[in-house]
Parts: sequence; C-alpha cells; structure tokens
Amino acid sequence: MEEHTFVIPVYMDSPYLEQCIQSLLDQTIKSRIIITTSAPTLFTENMAAAYKLPYFINYTGREGIAADWNFALTSGGAKLVTIAHQDDIYEPDFTEKVTTQIKAGDKKTLLLSFTGYTEIVNGKTRKLSLNAIVKKVLLLPFLFKKNIKSKFFKKLILISGNPICCPSVTLNMRVLENFKFSGDYNYVLDWYAWYELAQLTGSFTFINEKLIRHRIHPGSETSHQLKTGLRKMEEMRLFELIWGKRLAKIISYFYLAGHKNNFSN
Repeated sequence: MEEHTFVIPVYMDSPYLEQCIQSLLDQTIKSRIIITTSAPTLFTENMAAAYKLPYFINYTGREGIAADWNFALTSGGAKLVTIAHQDDIYEPDFTEKVTTQIKAGDKKTLLLSFTGYTEIVNGKTRKLSLNAIVKKVLLLPFLFKKNIKSKFFKKLILISGNPICCPSVTLNMRVLENFKFSGDYNYVLDWYAWYELAQLTGSFTFINEKLIRHRIHPGSETSHQLKTGLRKMEEMRLFELIWGKRLAKIISYFYLAGHKNNFSN
C-alpha cells in the first residue's frame, strides 16, 4: 500500500486542472497522483493520459459530491489520502511538511491533518477577508498545541463555523478505513464530516502554514453554492443541529457575513 496519494475528483472541464496536476508533480516528496470522475470527458481523459496518471471512472454515474469524494477515497489505495481540488494549487513542500508532521505524532490515533491556505480571487491573492479572520479565531486552540486529541476542543473549533480548508485535509485511512462522507449534505459535507470525526477518539493536526492556494472564481463550486443560496441553507441547518434554532441564528450571523465579500480582493 502506498504511503500517500493525491486523488483529484474531477467534475466537468476545469481550466485550472493542469496547474493543479503540475503543483502535485512538483512536490519535494513524491506521492501517487490519480484522477477520478463520475462524469468522464475527453478533456479529462486526455489530461490524465498526457501526465500518465491513473484514471478511474465511477460508472454508477454522478450521485452528488459525497459519492464523488467517497469513490475518490476508495480509489486512493494509500495509508494517507488527500482529496485535491481541481482548481487549487499546492505549494511544493505540502507533502513533505504534512507527512513529516504526521510521522512526528501517533499515526495510530491521528484522524486527519490540515494546513493553512491563501485564497486566489479573480486571479489575485486575497490578503485579508472577514471570513479568514473568523476562521483564524476558530483555530485559536491550535496556537497552544499542534495535535489536539480532546473531543471537547476538536468540536470547539467546529461549532461556530468550518475553519478547516477541505483540500488541505489529509485523512489517515489506517484509522478511517470505513469513513464515508454523508450524502445528507451537498455543500457543507466536509464541515459535517469533520464535526463527526471530532467526536471520535483520535487527534486532529494543524500545520499553521499556508501550503495551498485555494481558488475562488465565478465558475467554481463554492461560487455556485453561494449564488444559489443552497450553501447558506445547509450551513444554517448544521448550526441548528449543533446549537438549536435560537442560538443558531445568533452564531451564524457572523459566520455567514463572511460570504458577502467572497469575490472581493
């Protein structure tokens, strides 16, 4: 079994896919890289062939993001799996720093590792945003410890929003071999997943370095979610699950306000 694999679950024809692939190939420590899809296109097939990457098709068809990500995980075939988002760019030392940090801890109890990130909005790096400030506040417990095992503190960072950048997450499949993303959510399935994992015995590790450039553009899934309002509805639903309806309205106000400047630099 491979030590670490990047899985890129591709949907439609992303103009940024090649940049993502190149950033994974340029890592200082090499990992296996594979492409998965439930909506195969000639563009994706040609891209996989051009870079000689394994290409897996889910022939059951597209049943949602959760199904795509679960297929990606089962195709990973590694002890550590990072679901790389097709629009994003990974810094050259991402794999090195993630695997080094994981090896320094207890691999038998680690649940997931995640890193910091920068945002690329309209082709430019965004220096600061309300959303980023809120997420920094939520991650304060990691200022005192890189590895957090306490269920209380793991849940604490997630009960007022989702500060964990999904494409930066590396899952420890040694421990999470039966883990699946829930199909109950289409847009906040990562947040819900981290909240569920926070209640398990095991640790979260945060590498407080910006090792990913996360792209936000009008054609991205994040932008689509915000425009339709469906993401906001699911975020409220999750806040209500955690806090109950009354408190959810108050707490969510500040977190959801961060979406308003999603496209501003």
